[in-house]
Amino acid sequence: MVFTNITTEEFNNFINTHEQSNFSQTVELANLKEKYGYKTHLVGLKDKDKVVAATLIIEKRKILNKTIFYAPRGFIIDYNNYELLSKFTNEIKKYILKNNGLMLTIDPNVIYRMRSNKGEIIDNVANDIAINNLIKLDYKHFGFNLNFETNQVRWSCIIDINGDYESISNNFNKSTMKNINTCIRKGLIIKTAQESDLPIFTSILKQTAVRKGFEHRSLQYYKDFYNYLNKYSVFYIAYIDPKLYYYNTLTKLNEEKEKLDRKINKQASISSDLIIKYQKELEEAHQMLNKCPNLIPIGALLSMKSGNEYITLFSGYIEKYRNFMPKYLLYNQHIKDALTFGIKRINFYGISGDFNKNNKHYNIYEFKKGFGVSVVELIGEFQLIVDNKYYYLYKTLSLIKKHLNLLKNLIKKNKKPN
Repeated sequence: MVFTNITTEEFNNFINTHEQSNFSQTVELANLKEKYGYKTHLVGLKDKDKVVAATLIIEKRKILNKTIFYAPRGFIIDYNNYELLSKFTNEIKKYILKNNGLMLTIDPNVIYRMRSNKGEIIDNVANDIAINNLIKLDYKHFGFNLNFETNQVRWSCIIDINGDYESISNNFNKSTMKNINTCIRKGLIIKTAQESDLPIFTSILKQTAVRKGFEHRSLQYYKDFYNYLNKYSVFYIAYIDPKLYYYNTLTKLNEEKEKLDRKINKQASISSDLIIKYQKELEEAHQMLNKCPNLIPIGALLSMKSGNEYITLFSGYIEKYRNFMPKYLLYNQHIKDALTFGIKRINFYGISGDFNKNNKHYNIYEFKKGFGVSVVELIGEFQLIVDNKYYYLYKTLSLIKKHLNLLKNLIKKNKKPN
């Protein structure tokens, strides 16, 4: 078997039929990264001119004039095949060392264990083979982290598609279905964004990021993402249609008034409460119509086709309109489109693996859980050190720097004013 740089055509032909295929390991992502100054490599292992393993590697940053390499959700390989993995690893080490590399990080798209939507282990069978094979080959395992400490998420929520939308939605919990219907009743609609809509999309995600203290991307980045990864990406925007909101609310208000007048509803107090609720909403819809009769953008979602999965990458909403709950309708549209695309699995992406209600990330899991998901735990992140001398020098200097900072803070704390 021969290890070599491979062409984009060879890479695409190989990953298109491999079970580890994912959008993080694509030529299109490599092109986007290079647009932003990263150097990328497409390498593979060939057996009689047939590619049997491959990966996209990105040069991320330099430490001590040595480069850190990263294979996002890579390699594309059978991790249970120790002989193949060993050969590929040995060649990768030589390749990275030749390219002035210090170490390589990987976070394979390999399932470690399946869990129920309550986080409970389903069959107690874990995929230890892949982990053990990597450790035997001197990869250092980051560990079974529960939160978001690694480059990419280790825990996610999935729905395996085994039927139509009705069969999937039958597994939604009552509050999720109710919230989806409320979105529809309150005049929300979902549109697929075109390039001209990206300023709106970016604005929504920027406001969300600022509110939550996250970093946010520029409009130019999303334009580049749209153009480079249009084969895989779908940009959604949720809008309020004020006219639809007004009409639907007026209809519901009249229905409840009729029930109350004709005493169809034995629990008259329920209709009375609903009438008050709809009257308030009707006034809100009326004000919207007066101020802005056109569509009002309030939520956004970026979804990615990734191998056999359709992933919700990230989303956001305008705080002012949080009571319209646009994420429910956005995720519902994501499910419907997955069915249209013929994709086998829906992936709602990152959650925490700590299912305690006191966990600060619990609300993310609780929202996604309502769609009748299962929980997937991946094997995690690994590092392969290729230059031990420089690596231990780097670790030593990092430790010294840490202690110096501690000492500096201690001196500053105990320093008396003049």
